[in-house]
Amino acid sequence: MKVMIACGGTGGHLFPGLAVAEVLRERRHQVRLFVSEKAVDQTALAALTDSSDPSARIAVEVVPAVGYEGSRRLIRFCIRLAKATRGCAAVCDEFGPDVVLGMGGFTSAPAMLGARWFGKRGTATLIHESNAVPGKANRWTSRFVDHVAVGLADCARFFGRRHVTVTGTPIRAALRGGKVADARARLGLQANRLTVLVAGGSQGAHAINEAMTCALPWLGGRTERVQFVHLTGALDEQFVRESYEKTGFTGKVMSFCNQMELAYSAADVVVARSGASTLTEIAAFGLPAILIPYPQAASNHQWHNARVFERAGAARLLDPSQFSDLHAERGERLAQVITELLDDETGRARMADAARLLAVDDAAERLAGLLEQYGQ
Repeated sequence: MKVMIACGGTGGHLFPGLAVAEVLRERRHQVRLFVSEKAVDQTALAALTDSSDPSARIAVEVVPAVGYEGSRRLIRFCIRLAKATRGCAAVCDEFGPDVVLGMGGFTSAPAMLGARWFGKRGTATLIHESNAVPGKANRWTSRFVDHVAVGLADCARFFGRRHVTVTGTPIRAALRGGKVADARARLGLQANRLTVLVAGGSQGAHAINEAMTCALPWLGGRTERVQFVHLTGALDEQFVRESYEKTGFTGKVMSFCNQMELAYSAADVVVARSGASTLTEIAAFGLPAILIPYPQAASNHQWHNARVFERAGAARLLDPSQFSDLHAERGERLAQVITELLDDETGRARMADAARLLAVDDAAERLAGLLEQYGQ
């Protein structure tokens, strides 16, 4: 079976797509990816495309960015969409996929259109939506695809009478192997200290980076008891590292981490955005979370994602307005919640159990099985 997966643009689209690709390749299917030109895609894919072992490589096609920017730029959007669709159609014509999967985002729509309208006769099309509220691309393409898969049951209602299957959100094999026993040592951390992981998503989050640096002075009496793993994104790495040094905290600061199994394994508590892929990984590792949704996310979907975890008792949900540049006490509030969780071992254990109940360990296999139903 030949499968094309459109999964670029953000880590939340890319990594679940890679997880499905891993399973399909294990099952001896041919896989090709549509990704974006963005740095996050190229960084994450470097190990695959640069491998010296040809059998470990996955063929990759780059789709130019196509984002809807409002009615004033509708003509520009249509021209760019048409160009991207033609490019995807040409790849479909050359590769001849049996089934095409879109993971949402701006790479998904042209791939779905190219396969549906210009692909070989009988090519099946499916989309997967990870969030509690679907994005624009998936809302639109759901009207003409063969099947819709969702990560959260809450999302199914948005697709009306379409064929919908709740698969969970796929995560990569490296994140499904359980905690890495020597993760702290491999990250250069102390084995006996409580550890907080701060992660703003695949590209970092400036507001969370600033909030955490503002919180450090409020945690000042804990420099010998608490340490941090902080994923900043490329722009903030230096100032965040300097903040830990100035306040005396041990902080493993990285712009990007391609071994997230170590970061999650080292952590006792996670401070994070609430993208679906991040939450899926948090659940897989059974970690108590402090969630600060990205306020500009389409349809406020990160807040809805976080509410699923809050209702389950797996997370504390903080109002993102408390961490804006205009909010003077943002550091104090974050430090307060971190302190409450670190001081409550029993509460952390309850939250961890609740998080594990939200995990779907075989989501990649479920989605791969669905593709096999339609593609063979």
